Amino acid sequence: MLSSHPVAPPRIVLAAASLVLACNAGPADTSASSTTGDATATTSVDTTTTTTTTTGPVTTGAPLTTGDSDTSTTTTGDVTTSSTTTTGDDTTTGGLTRCPVVAAPAQLSIVADDQIHETSGLVASRSQPGVFWLHNDSGDGPRFFAVDADGARLGTFEVEDALAIDWEDMSSGPGPTPGEWLYFGDIGDNPEARPSITVYRLPEPDAAAAGGGTVTVEGVEAIELVYPDEPHNAETLMIDPQTGDLVIVAKGDPTRIFRLPGPVAAGGPYTLEEVAPIQFPAVVATGGDISPAGDFIAVRTYFQAFLWLRPPGASIADAFAGEPCTIPLALEIQGETLAVAPDASGYYTLSEGDAVPLWWYAFE
Repeated sequence: MLSSHPVAPPRIVLAAASLVLACNAGPADTSASSTTGDATATTSVDTTTTTTTTTGPVTTGAPLTTGDSDTSTTTTGDVTTSSTTTTGDDTTTGGLTRCPVVAAPAQLSIVADDQIHETSGLVASRSQPGVFWLHNDSGDGPRFFAVDADGARLGTFEVEDALAIDWEDMSSGPGPTPGEWLYFGDIGDNPEARPSITVYRLPEPDAAAAGGGTVTVEGVEAIELVYPDEPHNAETLMIDPQTGDLVIVAKGDPTRIFRLPGPVAAGGPYTLEEVAPIQFPAVVATGGDISPAGDFIAVRTYFQAFLWLRPPGASIADAFAGEPCTIPLALEIQGETLAVAPDASGYYTLSEGDAVPLWWYAFE
């Protein structure tokens, strides 16, 4: 059994109770959650202070490189866990084969930073143990942050030649060169009026190299996308580690899912295709992630979260057509993130707001 991470002393005293709002395992309840909308500004803030410049490779239309995703041990926070930890009735190296039993949410730390106040995207780094990437919702500029498991900021990364109309989610996955790439979804559209949306990607930077300062990241690639029917508002972006497919879950009633088959070249506009039929027993999807091995998919709403198993050889569409498992969520102010751990031993969530907990949910 994998023990949950110890709770780090919070940097700010915050009274937070862990309330599990969904069952641990078993088929998902077919009742829909309450629909909660959000209204966000779309004004970009131009941040100009820089200390270092990092140039990433610019490779438009290069073939997808998945790299080697096998690891023997992975440090998440301050606990090192083996990649052969038993999950469900198999191991993380073999993939989930049944709904996991999930421990009660554990508060890992408090993220209290005057620059991080409306977290809408979260990635647990698969190449830098203990590093979390995140970004603010609309109203901020094209930038993202690295924090450690204690919630301390490791660096601020400003993306040159990118816009931030409404960044809503981020993901990690393969790109046109070896190594992990970070993807940022400028996919929010509350009035559902944008003729196109954009996903930006860049090679994952070295968080430690920022030294706690501000870094300008060059060489970003833009992928312009259009929906096959009409504009949609979306807050969930995922990258399939097996195929490089780009997956967007629209925030609507009913929930709809769209994909761009990988490998994806920079440029566009590319027309997304709808994934159907799907079994999604709730509305208002606000975040999600695909496991590093691609063997399961997790998507959350404000109050519920679901996990779809993906057997070997199955596609994203095959997985979403299956019946999902319910997985728990802590009570959060406005939860819009979910990130699978690099060793697939559980997942993390972080809410919007100031001085909010980073929650850890361990698979038992």
